[in-house]
Amino acid sequence: MPIDLFATRAAHARAAATPRVAASFWYSLYGMRVRSEVALPVPALAPAEGGTPDLAIRCLSGASPPEPDGPMVAWAPCRVHGADTRVYRGPGGAWIWMRDLGTCHISADARQADLYPADGADPRTLGLVLVGPIALYAVHKRGRPTLHASAVVTAHGAAAFVGPPNQGKSTIAACFLRRGAALLTDDALPLQARDDGVYGEPGPPMMKLWRATAECALALSDDLPELMAGSPKKLLALDGRFVLAEAPARMRAVYVLHRYDPAPTDPTDVVVKALNQRDGLAALLAQTSNRSYLLPTEQAAFLPLLARLVAQAPVRILSYPTGFEHQEAVYARVVADLAMETEAR
Repeated sequence: MPIDLFATRAAHARAAATPRVAASFWYSLYGMRVRSEVALPVPALAPAEGGTPDLAIRCLSGASPPEPDGPMVAWAPCRVHGADTRVYRGPGGAWIWMRDLGTCHISADARQADLYPADGADPRTLGLVLVGPIALYAVHKRGRPTLHASAVVTAHGAAAFVGPPNQGKSTIAACFLRRGAALLTDDALPLQARDDGVYGEPGPPMMKLWRATAECALALSDDLPELMAGSPKKLLALDGRFVLAEAPARMRAVYVLHRYDPAPTDPTDVVVKALNQRDGLAALLAQTSNRSYLLPTEQAAFLPLLARLVAQAPVRILSYPTGFEHQEAVYARVVADLAMETEAR
């Protein structure tokens, strides 16, 4: 029997008409002022006096979301259940359904997100989803593309590391942090155009790390909390331990990661290879965060900014061997490449 994801519009209308009083928290996320009825896993701001948030998040526990008024545009498969995520788009906005978590309805202008949590949904996971795909969708709707990347600010400028999962984006960023660089973002890098170039926006002051990365790349021995219930990854709040960039940084280079597992007798070279602008642009498009949530016209609108980024910050493939014993060589190679790029400019 198909899963009934949404209740009737009449039920939604009754829930929406019910008077509600809920506590709110204020946050700064990816350059947006966010007011949320759900506590997020990032430091809260002092309550704002008046004003309108860029994004308001409401929590409608016990209510039912409106039915989507458009087709399903994306889904994430699950070998057991068939789907873990389904995304619908229509004139009324976006509907993002997540198994065991609930549904989030985002208004057409992406200024309001209504969360309808499932019974027993893990609060920490809900907070991470709101900080992640929900907030990033709102960023995209404001015309700012976001790369699936970790990024750092060095003495030679800002560098982003992009690539599919498990290529070591956070691990390389952690390697730079331990050596004095500032974290620009972990996992998602919103971009903004300015008169003098394309800048990367600071992300939340946290990192999602494997335990081995925390221990070997950052030399942390304390027991970090789980990222979410049952997750093997850990959540590191920077909390003054490491430097976080406080302002947008002009991008200097983008590295597409290619981590390889050498045989015992093979060389363990760290190689940087430049891509031409066409291939670099294709690589950035492929690494747009939650790209499947977007309509073709929305993706096309990002092309001018991404093309400008490729012209400004060359895209290169960074091939490196797996293993923490190689992180010093990876760090040195990237720093040397950034220094050469700085001198060339």
